[in-house]
Amino acid sequence: MVRRNTPSEIARQVSALTFDTGGTVFDWHGGIAAAFGRIGTASGISADWPALTKQWRRRSTDWVNEGLPTDGGRATLDMDDVLRKTLDQVLQDNRVDLPEPARVQLVRAWRELDAWPDVKSALPRLRERFVVTPFTILNTELVISASRRAKLSWDCIISCEMIGIYKTLPGSYATAARWLGKKHENILMVTTHNNDLRAAHENGFKTAFVYRRREWAEIPQPSPEPDPVADIVAEDFSDLANQLGCD
Repeated sequence: MVRRNTPSEIARQVSALTFDTGGTVFDWHGGIAAAFGRIGTASGISADWPALTKQWRRRSTDWVNEGLPTDGGRATLDMDDVLRKTLDQVLQDNRVDLPEPARVQLVRAWRELDAWPDVKSALPRLRERFVVTPFTILNTELVISASRRAKLSWDCIISCEMIGIYKTLPGSYATAARWLGKKHENILMVTTHNNDLRAAHENGFKTAFVYRRREWAEIPQPSPEPDPVADIVAEDFSDLANQLGCD
């Protein structure tokens, strides 16, 4: 049997933490379902907004996972493009005719997501010891806006929009490591999504799975339990900071 490293051993090996954002740092379902309800009411339209929120999330992440169109190896769409195209599809599939200004507002609503309650208190603890940065498929301005709104301080932001290659493709991890000036094995990827965790592991990153049991509101996450390749499993960011020995 191969002996797994303990969290304290992982803490000695890594010097940077990269974070998935949509779901791991930010509560996309709560924010977008509320925006749907608010904007739908203002438009005089009623629908099952939480259900549409879940459909929109699935459709948008499926687009990225299936591979965005490229030109010269760089993606030709960013997440604003993906969110708008998939929003139009979801509304059409559900026969919900929101006006154009409402659709623009819904895409903008991703910039107004709340962070999970544990993030704001634990992130400074983690940052005292490690470089901390989002490593996200969400676009740069979106993450800046949401982070400023939540009063989150990062050392930098790495959006796949900047790289032109989206997770979970290997080139995204290689570029993130190069930009941070770190070897892959000296970076810990923090995520609540097993596809993200497995890809980071396959690309040589250390991995931490953080539970977000309310990510999908009343229904379980698609993969609610951590993949066995996770180096660390944490209840939340505070637990992660404790396991990594942060004061």
